[in-house]
This record gives sequence, structure tokens and C-alpha cells, in this order.
Amino acid sequence: MSKLNIILILISLLLFGFWLRYENIKGANIVFDYDQYEDLFYTYKLAVDHQLLIIGRAIYGDPKIHHGVFYYYYNLIPFLTSKGNPLISAYWNIFFNTLTSLIVFLLARSMFKKPLPGILAASLAAVSFEIIKFSNWLTIDTVTIFTVPLFYLGLWLLFLQKKWGLVLSAVALGLSIQADLSFLYLIPIFFIYWLIFKPQVPSFKFFIFSILVFLTSVSTLILTEIKLNFTGINMLLNFSSSFTDAKLSYMDRLLLFLQDFGINFSRNLFPQRLDFGIFIAAVIILIILYILLKTQLARQEKYAIYFLLLYLFSPAITLILGYHQKPWFLIGLPPAIALISGYTISKLRYPFLILGIMAAITLSNINIVITRPQKAYELFDSIYDPTSYLDYQLKVVDYTYQSAAGQPFAINAVTYPLYYNGMWAYLYNWYGKSRFGYVPGWLGGDQLHPYDLLPKSQAEEKYFYLLISETGRIPDIYKNLGRVWAQKNGKLVEEKNFSGFTVLKYAKSQTI
Repeated sequence: MSKLNIILILISLLLFGFWLRYENIKGANIVFDYDQYEDLFYTYKLAVDHQLLIIGRAIYGDPKIHHGVFYYYYNLIPFLTSKGNPLISAYWNIFFNTLTSLIVFLLARSMFKKPLPGILAASLAAVSFEIIKFSNWLTIDTVTIFTVPLFYLGLWLLFLQKKWGLVLSAVALGLSIQADLSFLYLIPIFFIYWLIFKPQVPSFKFFIFSILVFLTSVSTLILTEIKLNFTGINMLLNFSSSFTDAKLSYMDRLLLFLQDFGINFSRNLFPQRLDFGIFIAAVIILIILYILLKTQLARQEKYAIYFLLLYLFSPAITLILGYHQKPWFLIGLPPAIALISGYTISKLRYPFLILGIMAAITLSNINIVITRPQKAYELFDSIYDPTSYLDYQLKVVDYTYQSAAGQPFAINAVTYPLYYNGMWAYLYNWYGKSRFGYVPGWLGGDQLHPYDLLPKSQAEEKYFYLLISETGRIPDIYKNLGRVWAQKNGKLVEEKNFSGFTVLKYAKSQTI
């Protein structure tokens, strides 16, 4: 296959992958929940308040351990060019998410010295349901879909005696850890790699330079630990006593890992049949082992298989400390699944069989991405919650403005988390202000900066709206208390129901 044909195929795959991701978020079909707007508020501090960010958002709300700040800087360009439009941030994510296919191709092509495994692996990454869904997930972890395979690409290039691969791995490792601290597991994987593959050691100066590059890429995390008296490190060292999931027995952790491991294979290959995942994974791994043990292989191909298996099973090292029962815990896995699946399919003898399997995988993924967009939320939680979708949230904002007919109005909200107005403050400030020219007053409790984007309600407003999120995360007692408050402060004019929301319009009393 000529280089020109390979380039044309890759360009076609990238364009198709980008289109598929764009179709997936069309109509504001993105999850916009607490993590998403909280991370956008951090970018707001950077872009609008010109506040240099060193300490990232606390993990699980625990002030002892914090994420890195790389995502906020990564999101700065789309934020500045769009005045905070989360859809533009999603397009930015889509661009890098699509490029994962290119990284996967380069890795497979350099490992097996043939274009076919790379093209098949890139095709699988381009259409993968799980990879695509992470492209519309606007929070810190999403960039690791791109950075983790870069880390492994650098390691493989180092094995091929390209010393700059070490620098590439150092940068990608630091950025991955910045995006999600769980990728600290890549550090011991690096040493395991070094023991197995014994790459040529670069010069001492180059080795020190690579270490400095890594330390620079995680410098804000180092400064965070110094400022917080190393509480994060102590928390991780005592992981087994700090997190509920870590208290599981080793056997329970292993069983959970294998279950999620199989589900990942399903979501990347045949997402409509999650029950097939472990079977698909077992078949692929058995074929790989058969090739490894029964086939005469060149040295590089043999080591490439070892490398693939190391990449695929690398998250299992976290079982030493515990297990976190969230789908994004294995976010580093999808590119590895594309790689090992693409290589396995390329070893089939008959071209029609290769084409048939690839067509079935492609159609399965396209079908679920295009026709079942609400699966975006189910990827991150077992319960579909319409209050988490930007599309439905914007319908509420539109209604309040249209109902107010250009006149000043005020809002109060019963939203998760309770007594925190981050979501509506962000939406009215970005979307409402740009489209309708003004923002409503706020009738709820005082909000700390930057969540105080809505001014306190003024006396000239004739109407106010109570926005109730009908999510199961809020006990009914608080929704009822919101209604009681509204009835005391106004007369009900209209009640509207949207997907996931109830909006109550009140004529404002003079005493509010």
C-alpha cells in the first residue's frame, strides 16, 4: 500500500471520526453537571479574573487531595474564543479525541511494521462508542484519552532507540497525572516496561532533561502538596483506609476489574451487547497468546505483543491499593482495546472476514452513537438523569426569558447540590446574557465568587421563577420547601414541566 493511499485513508478516518463526534453532540447533547460547570468556573477564574491557577479542584469535595490544573489551561483557548460556551469546549475536545485515532495508527504502524494493523486500530478508535462519549464529557479526565496513548507511543519509540520518545512519554505522563491522579499507576508501569524491554539508556544529560520535563509538567501538583503539607500524598498512602472501594477484598477488586474490563471491550466494539464483553476480551486475548506461543514471530513483533499486553492490563496495578467503581477509572483502556483488537483482526486469513467484522463493529457503534444520544450520561452513571443535559437546561433558560418578554425578572432554584447556584449562574451569564442581553436577579442565598454572576434581585421585578430540578439526588422535602417559600413570596401564575425540570412562574409580592 502506497504512502499516498495510507494518508488518504487516515484523512478519511479522521474526518469521519470528527463528523461522528459532532453528530453525537448536535442539539447540545452534552452532559453539563456539577463536575462540568465547576471545571468551567476554574477556567473562568483564569480567563476572566486573571487568576493564576496552581491548586485544582478538590477530589470528591475532599480538600485534602486535589486534581491538577492542566485541564483549565487546556480549555482556555475555546473559553476565550467563545466567551465560555461549553459547546465550543466540546468541539475542542472532539478535535483532540479524534486525533487519538492518529496516535493509535502511529503506534500500531511502528510496532508491527505494516499499515493494516494501524489502519484497523485507527478505524476502531474513530468509531468507538466509549472514546466518542469521552469527547463530550467536559471535565478534567477527558484529555487522558489523548495523553495516555501518547505516553505509550513514547515508550515504544524509546524501545526503537529513538531517544526523544522518552521526552514524549515524560510530558504525556505528567499531563495524564495532572488530568487524573489515578494515572500515577503509569509510574510503576514505566519501571516494569524498563525491566522487560531494556531500552537503550540515553545519555545522562538527556535522561536528566527528561526527568526535568516530567517534573515541570507536574510542577503545580508538587507546589500543591508543598502548600497543603503533603496531605494528598498521605491520603494516597492511606488509600485503603480513606476510600470505601479500597476496603474491598483483593478477590472482590479483581472480580470488579474483570467485569469492567469486559464492559470496556463491549463499549468499544459492540456497545449494544454489554454482556458479550468478557467473551470478546477472552477470545482476543486467547488469539494473541496463540499467536505469541505457536507462531514464528520476528523479535519486534513478539515484543510488540508483550507491549500491547502490558498496555492493556496496566490498570490492574491499581488493585494493590483498591478499586474505584466508576467508568472513568479505566479511561486509559479504550485506545489499548483498539490496538489489540485491530492487530488481532489483521491476523485473520481472509479479507472478506476482516471486512465483515470491521463492518459489524462500525455499524454497531454508529447506531448507538447516532440513535441513542442519551447513552452519554449512562456511560458515567448507571441512572439516566435528564437534569444533567445541557439541551434540557437551555430549554428552561429560554422559557424564562420568553415568558418575561424582555422585562426584568428574578429566579430561585432547587438544584443539586443544594444551595449552590453554579449551574444556573453559569448558564444565564453565558447563554442568557449573550442571547437576550441581560441576566435575571437572584433570590437565593449569597453565592461566593465566581458563582455570584447573577446580581441580587431588585424591587422593580414583577415576576420570579422557581426552577426545580426533578432529580432523584434531591430529597422531595427540599423541593417541597422550595414551593412553600415561593408561595409565601408570590402568587402562582404558571407551571411548566420540561424534561427533568419544573418551572413555576410567580407574580412577585412587595415584601420579598
